Amino acid sequence: MHRSTKTNIISSVITILLGAAASGAWAVSISEELNQSPDVKQFHELDVNNDGHLTQTEASRDSFYTKEHFNAADKNKDGKLTQQEYSDYKTAQQKKEVGRVVDDTTITTKVKANILKEEGFKGLQVGVETYKGVVQLSGFVSTKAQIQRAGEIAKAVEGVKSVKNNLNVKN
Repeated sequence: MHRSTKTNIISSVITILLGAAASGAWAVSISEELNQSPDVKQFHELDVNNDGHLTQTEASRDSFYTKEHFNAADKNKDGKLTQQEYSDYKTAQQKKEVGRVVDDTTITTKVKANILKEEGFKGLQVGVETYKGVVQLSGFVSTKAQIQRAGEIAKAVEGVKSVKNNLNVKN
């Protein structure tokens, strides 16, 4: 073989190997990205200067991270968030919100069940909604006494902080 042919073959093999190595690295990079949690991905998207930390300005691009949330998440009080601080705080707050929603749903269910058990309420359309422990009653009942009784029933349920009784007597 001529020397130039050998050089071309070696050059081609090196090009193929480099291309394979690069595509392998690319595949690993894609694989790593697919395995990242949404919070990790979002952290990296917000970290515009790629320094591994979020400033208040960078974090504020996430609507969740108000100044108050940023300060609470900044455990070491260095004025920036690590990926761990960012994710830990956001996850904890999301868990609290899920717990609140579950609590509100439980309260709503108990109030509705207790009202339906009460004599004279069967067949009446009494709406019950709960937000952060505040129960709102709406709809129509037959008597003023039922308005009062529905409010009492709601107040008696564990976890109820207050009751907004918007029930009306139907004509």
